[in-house]
Amino acid sequence: MRIAIVDDSPEDQAQLAGCLTRYFANAGAAYETTFFSDAQAFLKDYHYTFDFIILDIDMPGLSGIEAAKILRDKDPHVTLMFVTNMPQYAIEAYSVEAMDYMLKPVSYPDFCLKMKKAERYILRNADAPVLLQTSEGTVTRRTSQIFYVESRQHYLYYHMKGECLKVRGKLSAIADSLYPYHFARAGESYLVNLAYVQGIEGTDVVVGGDRVPISRRQRAQFLSAFTRYAGGL
Repeated sequence: MRIAIVDDSPEDQAQLAGCLTRYFANAGAAYETTFFSDAQAFLKDYHYTFDFIILDIDMPGLSGIEAAKILRDKDPHVTLMFVTNMPQYAIEAYSVEAMDYMLKPVSYPDFCLKMKKAERYILRNADAPVLLQTSEGTVTRRTSQIFYVESRQHYLYYHMKGECLKVRGKLSAIADSLYPYHFARAGESYLVNLAYVQGIEGTDVVVGGDRVPISRRQRAQFLSAFTRYAGGL
């Protein structure tokens, strides 16, 4: 996990760093942290490689809330959490789609709960490139761009906003690579990106404005996957 900590207090930076060290040592996972002492420097040097940003609300110059509004124009998807010693401002965190907030001084048990939540959010936003060999050549798309994949007569049809790309292949050959990015089987011929599900109507799922049939065999498993995704689990 690639983490940015934006906090003007060296003491608070050190405390958060200690919590991260302890958390990832217990988890046996790798991470890297970049520190910023003010929000303007963070925004000026912003890299889209961060998975998680911990942002102090009360900072001189540009506040954390103001910085988050600018950040959301740059990167609407990165997982963001605030830290603050002023709980009266914490409710503003949700106006910029922050995952949550922590009150200073940060306790390690509370930190662990928030980190587990952050990991779920990061997984929800996971994205990866997909190479598609079309009749016109190889093109690259992102998993987050795909509404659903349809299998028909030895071809796969990748349905996306404003386009549908036709590629020779089998759904069974690509399913395992798409499952980690919140795709679920709606039937033998469909893989649906749960992020684009607009509703379930009768035996159909509405996804990207289209109606895709859910097979009787896959219905329970698909509904379970969608419920977990919608609940952030």
